[in-house]
Amino acid sequence: MTNLAKKQPTQVKHVAQRTCVVCRQVKEKRALIRLVRTPESNVEIDIAGKKKGRGAYLCRDWACWESGLKGKQLEHALRKHIATENREQLVTCARNLLKGVSQ
Repeated sequence: MTNLAKKQPTQVKHVAQRTCVVCRQVKEKRALIRLVRTPESNVEIDIAGKKKGRGAYLCRDWACWESGLKGKQLEHALRKHIATENREQLVTCARNLLKGVSQ
């Protein structure tokens, strides 16, 4: 018996992909930032991507964040109206998170 018969095929690791709710580009999950509607009905940024609740993803591009927080795309994806004070918190957190990105 030769060694070729025992050779196992190489397995390609699966890379999770998600879609930005604003620009609709499909990217690796780690390249996007998750926002989550928590069970307490707040909308929060979920850096680790592990919080419970309905999630939506945005690019690390300020234009997507600005458009998503001003328009209805994010509210539609999360199935929740985002209150003004919650929206302002998200803008502040996003600016801190995206400091290296041109705004």
